Amino acid sequence: MNKFLKISLGLALLMLFASCKKDPPPVLNLSVSSIEVHNNQGSGTVNISANAQWSSSSTVSWLTISPSSGSGDATVTITAQDNLSRSNRSGSVIFTIGQEGKTNYLKKILSVNQSLSQLTLDLTQLSFEKSAGSKTVKITSNTKWNVTIPSQSSWLTANSLTGNNNADLILTASENTGGDRSSKVLVAYGDTVRTIEVLQKRALNNNPTQPQLSYPSNSATGVSRLVQCQWSASTDADQDKVKYSLEISDNSAFSGADGKFLKTYDAGQINSFSIPELLKENTKFYWRVTASDDFQGKSTSSVFSFTTGAAGGYMDGEYRVAFSNSAGTYPNEIIFIGDGYIIPDFVDGGKFDQDMDEGIEAFFAVEPYKTYRNHFKVYKLAAYSKESGATQTDRGIVKETAFSTVFKGGSSMETDDVKIFELVSQKIPGMQDDNPYYSGIQGKVQNTLIVLVVNEDRYAGTCWMWSDGRAIAICPTSRDTRGTYHYRNVVNHEAGGHGFGRLADEYITSANKDKTITDTEKSSFQQWVKYGFYPNVDLTSDLNAIKWKHFVGKEGYAVGAHEGAYYFTFGAWRPEPSSCMIDNRQYYNAPSRENIVKRILRTAAGVRASDYLNGVLTPIQNDPYNFNDFVSRDVKKTEAATLFYTKSYNPLTFQQLAPPVLIEVK
Repeated sequence: MNKFLKISLGLALLMLFASCKKDPPPVLNLSVSSIEVHNNQGSGTVNISANAQWSSSSTVSWLTISPSSGSGDATVTITAQDNLSRSNRSGSVIFTIGQEGKTNYLKKILSVNQSLSQLTLDLTQLSFEKSAGSKTVKITSNTKWNVTIPSQSSWLTANSLTGNNNADLILTASENTGGDRSSKVLVAYGDTVRTIEVLQKRALNNNPTQPQLSYPSNSATGVSRLVQCQWSASTDADQDKVKYSLEISDNSAFSGADGKFLKTYDAGQINSFSIPELLKENTKFYWRVTASDDFQGKSTSSVFSFTTGAAGGYMDGEYRVAFSNSAGTYPNEIIFIGDGYIIPDFVDGGKFDQDMDEGIEAFFAVEPYKTYRNHFKVYKLAAYSKESGATQTDRGIVKETAFSTVFKGGSSMETDDVKIFELVSQKIPGMQDDNPYYSGIQGKVQNTLIVLVVNEDRYAGTCWMWSDGRAIAICPTSRDTRGTYHYRNVVNHEAGGHGFGRLADEYITSANKDKTITDTEKSSFQQWVKYGFYPNVDLTSDLNAIKWKHFVGKEGYAVGAHEGAYYFTFGAWRPEPSSCMIDNRQYYNAPSRENIVKRILRTAAGVRASDYLNGVLTPIQNDPYNFNDFVSRDVKKTEAATLFYTKSYNPLTFQQLAPPVLIEVK
């Protein structure tokens, strides 16, 4: 009995122990966390280690999984559809065991990255001669591709219209018995198409028509030695582009042997050409023009002759002295340069001469320059431009000129100052400088005004000035007859006022009307005063402290403190009601004239031009300037009251010239 009880108790305990035994923990491991698959028929494998039933799913439609489920360990293959796009792409495969939310749940994620499709062609343009021939285009690719040739291009065939990966595509053109023909061959892969442009030259070509010479006319005499030859444009039955070449010689055989003159010039597609050299005077020349296309077709004009006169002209980079100083040890030098002037403009007495002379006379028509003209040496410097005029960005006009001068909109202008300073330093004697920019010592370039006359009838102008003394006054040849909008007035304001006089603008801008000058503008103003600028504006109205206090109450002068200057209504004062620095009139107020005379006399004596030395107000030893002498020679001491504001000037509508551009040189 006891034995039976013991056996029963043991069995019960064994069953109890068995019923309490726990399931093993879930196991799910992947051999890799990511795989890379090829864009074309790409696949990869992953090994699964598991101790239970598992399943899988994909986050993207372009992946398939085999097998997608199983029990225990397995090798799973991931296959990607072809990636025909131009971008890499990625997706994920999720493996799980158990039920989500239960203790037996595990999840593993496999990242799948597939490369993009690529296809490049080593050639995208093919040109065949008229005879039959073949050309090879190398295809570099990692995907399937196909070739399409337009049905109308039956003269063109390919060695293969489909392919995969790298290949040589051979295109063959049959013999051409007609005119030019072309086709576009398309190489497509996925959603992308590459194009090969194919051209086959014509079998027959029509020559351009013969150019008809027009100027100089045949047997013309007294022709300018700087001549622009002109002819009628040729036509081409094949619609080809026609280019011209010009030959000019001093003999009818067009021979260059034995020292004879013969030059050939490429005129491009333009039916005129300016000969870029001064022809020999009183000499008979012969000229002809050949028109040609790109297919060896050409025709040559008849031969014309002309005889040059004695008058000369300016060569590119040539300078001439308009007049020299007869007073002072050293001259005050001004250089007038033109931009937008083409070769025919440079004949003696031609447009370049006329515009430069007009600008020079305008500069010296106004006091004090008129009285002190004999202290100046003035140059005219030639620079050939390819096109007449100037670029106007606000009007969509682009011109190729010597200094790339630009109308920026409104009255603002800019130019290539580096080219200008280089030309001046190279061509004008004594202007050479190892460093045309400030080297610590003020040289001739730093004390010379350059007036850039722009061959464009438009009212605008800007003076560019540097703290080391350089200045370029940009002055277009405006023919505007409204009041003071003319070229002459622009020269007075930009060159005489800003460039040489270093004067401040005295007008009020519409943006600053009824506004007080800001602290920032005050600081900038005072900084430039220390460089010798702005003698005609002050930031105080105290007549006992103002810059021009020595003029206040002086007999014959009407100098005081008139608020409104330097672009602001309040906080800046000018000495007189009217001035060139307001509306371009031909009148500089008394303090402006005084500062101009100071610079003239000091430069002529070879002393400092400015009262300031390194930003500090410093007396000038042996200063040739004397106030009483200035007054005695000051011809026009004030402007008549009736002329303060003429009917042509309305401060609310008058278009002021742009403020100067000031560049501080460290």
